[in-house]
Formats: sequence, C-alpha cells, structure tokens
Amino acid sequence: MENFVKSRLIHTALKIEFDQVHTNAESYALEFNKLTQSDEDPIGEWLRLMRAKKGNLEGENAVILELLVEIYRKIESLESRIEGSTKAYVPLENKATISTIGHGCFALLDTNLLENTLYYGRIELPTFPTRIVPVYFIYHSELAWIEQIHARDEIEWDGYVAGKERALIRSLKTQQKGK
Repeated sequence: MENFVKSRLIHTALKIEFDQVHTNAESYALEFNKLTQSDEDPIGEWLRLMRAKKGNLEGENAVILELLVEIYRKIESLESRIEGSTKAYVPLENKATISTIGHGCFALLDTNLLENTLYYGRIELPTFPTRIVPVYFIYHSELAWIEQIHARDEIEWDGYVAGKERALIRSLKTQQKGK
C-alpha cells in the first residue's frame, strides 16, 4: 500500500452507494461496464457519432446541441416516470455522504469501512448533466482511494475537484479582502 499519495482534500457533500466487491462481484462488473458506455440513450449515441464524424463540434453550436440533448434526456426521463419505468441499478448495501474529495480519493462521513478492502460504489456527481459515476475503491488510512474509474468519468471527477478548488481559492481571497 506504499502507492498511496497524498492529495489535497476539498470539502463537499456527494451521495454514494457502495458495497464490498466480494458480495456480488459479477453483477457489479456488469453494471460498471454498462455505466461506462459513452451514453446510455439513443440521442447521446447519435451525438457521439456526430462528433466522431464531423470532428469536435466547436463554437456556439456545440453548446446549443448539448443543451438540446439534455432537454431531450429530461423529456425521456419524465416520460419514463409517467409510464412507471425507472433505471434499475444493482442494489448496494450502504449509503453515505462523501465529505471531502481529492484527485483519486475521497472521505466518507460516518462509515465503518474495512481497511484495505475493495468496494464498488456509485457516486452522484453534480455536473451538467448530473452523472452516476461507478467506481471501485479501496479504503486505506481513512480515505477511499479510487482503484478503477472510466476515463470519461475520471475527467469529470477531476474537473469537479478542480472546480471546487477554484471556488475555495476565490472564497479565501474574498475573506482576505474583507479583513
């Protein structure tokens, strides 16, 4: 466990559901891979193909297209609720709140995690659009260290951490000016 590196931790409050991997390893692996797919819906898949075909849709059109895709997803979500169907995730035994985050790690509030044990979890990341990020993590030295996360999710995670760091720096500068 010498590979663990210190990371700056930023306070936050994120929801996480998790369980020890050995309790249902195969189902967790299937869900992890399913949630990996770039977009789970047809419109997201279409957008991904358009980007691949025409390059990285830049400029104002890309922003408008992203917003339209997100509106489409919201309408689909409302349609699903009206019909009574919801996304089914593999049930996880534990729910908690992530109190601090860093690059490649996080800390949980009030949990009794076993040291050096592999866990599977789903984190609700409040980005646009809100994402469910599947991760495998090991609890070590009072921190959960991310062992496996999809590349796209890692970019979103690191972006979220960096955004929280920038907000903290702005807050500290504002406090210093006020003194």
